[in-house]
Amino acid sequence: MKHLEEDGITFSTAKTVFYNPAMRLCRSMSSLAVGAIGEKLEVVDAFCASGIRGIRYAKENKNVKKLTFIDIDKRAIALAKKNAKTNKLKADAVVGNISRLAFEHDADFLEIDPFGTPSPYLVDAFRYFNTKKLAYLSVTATDVAVLCGGKTAACMKNYHSRPMNNEFTHETGLRIMLKKVTETAAEFNMGITPLVSFSDKHYLKSVVMVKRSADLAYDSLKQLGHISFCNKCGFRSSGVFPERSCANCGAENDYAGPLWLGELHDPSFIGKMLELNQKRKYADREQMDHMLSLMLGEIGMPPYFYNVHALCKLQQLKSVPKMDDILAKLRKSGHKAVRTHFSPVAIKTAAPYKDVLGVLGWKS
Repeated sequence: MKHLEEDGITFSTAKTVFYNPAMRLCRSMSSLAVGAIGEKLEVVDAFCASGIRGIRYAKENKNVKKLTFIDIDKRAIALAKKNAKTNKLKADAVVGNISRLAFEHDADFLEIDPFGTPSPYLVDAFRYFNTKKLAYLSVTATDVAVLCGGKTAACMKNYHSRPMNNEFTHETGLRIMLKKVTETAAEFNMGITPLVSFSDKHYLKSVVMVKRSADLAYDSLKQLGHISFCNKCGFRSSGVFPERSCANCGAENDYAGPLWLGELHDPSFIGKMLELNQKRKYADREQMDHMLSLMLGEIGMPPYFYNVHALCKLQQLKSVPKMDDILAKLRKSGHKAVRTHFSPVAIKTAAPYKDVLGVLGWKS
């Protein structure tokens, strides 16, 4: 057994219980989200393992009024209870499958961070909200190869959507995951509002607010659609249905979907997270501040981005312009253009495709 510290929280790990230090930033971002919600929350940490995620939520946020650990492994529950006691926290700890326990527990905030796809657990996740009109779901997918086009058949099977493997595949994968959440929520007469969503390392993450309303459920479903992409010239577009032919060059398009075409973040919520981040001494505070600031810029932009290096290579351009120069030229032409947290060499803009190519130095 090892004794560790993460952002001021002391806890123990064991060889028989999973703990991933690379998820520290994810846990910190998610804890900011819990705090940004503000209202009193009953938090259920499903797949709790060592319990570090739930413990951080409760220790770092005064609005967590109750914490419950769930794990199918008795050793994990024993360790989570030990770590909670070390941190002077009262927490319920239950051994069992989260699907069966969904009929016995309520949650205002449910954390599901399974190994691989969250899809098999989403229906039962919403059962934790059976008594709620308003709740929050924090969901992580680590099957990035599936969502990002590496395994099309598996994505069709798990998410009922077609993925696409190209330069903006991580955003597409995140939107496919949100589409699956949207459809499941609708079955429970609940609509969703993504509060914060991001891609980092080997995972995709979103915290969504869910409200019970048949009308809101339908409104959320109307946010679903497809993204079309031309491998020949790089043109991309979005709509309810995929476009068979490229509007730019006429070649046959690739496409992904159905997927979520709505916003990935809520601006006021991101603002609250930024404020909280300044008050906490997280090891990843600067990186998180940068990510959150980029996310603010992504709001109101198309559901895809342009990787500058990939585009220059596709168009066989001799040099790659500086990112700041590209953004400045687009803005000078009257187009909104921003960087994106998905890639350090990519931009988001609603500018016409030929204008994007123009600022890169492409000539027809």
